Amino acid sequence: MNLFEDSLAPRTRFDLNFRLGDVPVRIHPFFWLSTAILGYNAGPDGERFKYLLLWVAIAFVSILVHELGHVLMGRWFGRRGHIVLTGFCGLAVGSGDVPQRWQRIAVSLAGPGAGFLLAALVTGGFWLYNPGITLFLLGALFGVGVPLAPDVVIPHEVVWFIIFQLMRINIFWGLVNLLPIWPLDGGQVSREICERYRGRDGMRLALSISLGTAIGFAALALIEFVRKQPLIPYISLGGSLFPVLFFALVAIGNWQLLQFIRRAGPDWDRGEDEPRAPWEQDADWWKRGDSPWRD
Repeated sequence: MNLFEDSLAPRTRFDLNFRLGDVPVRIHPFFWLSTAILGYNAGPDGERFKYLLLWVAIAFVSILVHELGHVLMGRWFGRRGHIVLTGFCGLAVGSGDVPQRWQRIAVSLAGPGAGFLLAALVTGGFWLYNPGITLFLLGALFGVGVPLAPDVVIPHEVVWFIIFQLMRINIFWGLVNLLPIWPLDGGQVSREICERYRGRDGMRLALSISLGTAIGFAALALIEFVRKQPLIPYISLGGSLFPVLFFALVAIGNWQLLQFIRRAGPDWDRGEDEPRAPWEQDADWWKRGDSPWRD
């Protein structure tokens, strides 16, 4: 089993396994738990359980589409990946194992791209049914007040909830995923770009960018949580404590990984089977063979 997959989502007897076409999908039980925690306050008090189930279903579909975007792009380049959904994240295992840098970037961008496509289909379809409410929901998504026309048809609250959450998850979460924060998709792209110009030192640069970005967004989320309004107009992070904790934990993880790389040196990620310089293999290499430096 993939070690990264095994560390984040060890197999249990409670896993849900199925195929989406010929793409294997495995859902760890922590996925349902973490998704329910995120949506614990969805809907009015009297119908909290119904809206919680709706939220879990919407998040499941959205995250599955996101990971499917990674997998399908990887398959376009000849890699057969599979999907694992676990606590607070999804994994497209094996899809990014492509040889070319631009291919790896394309695989990383395909996930948010699939979410944006789903949001566009949902928004466009609902626009044909009710353009006034569609504009209102788009405005609410970005904190812009859009007045409703007097004759607008108000949809059922369940329809309202489903459409808005599909738009919010696939647009807002997609934009967050594109931030240059490791290990989000934008952080993966940032690493590829940094390594293109800085070689093995590129990961350290990408982590430094990621650390600064994560700290900045944690601060913005904290200010919004305290002030009950975003510091930057039209850029709301939700106003809850969750984004503060999320960006803070990511920043801590980036700092720890950055310290590890600094201690390990420039060859921190070299595998055991990669060729090493003669002096790394044998301290007395220069004394033997045809070296002109031997005694």
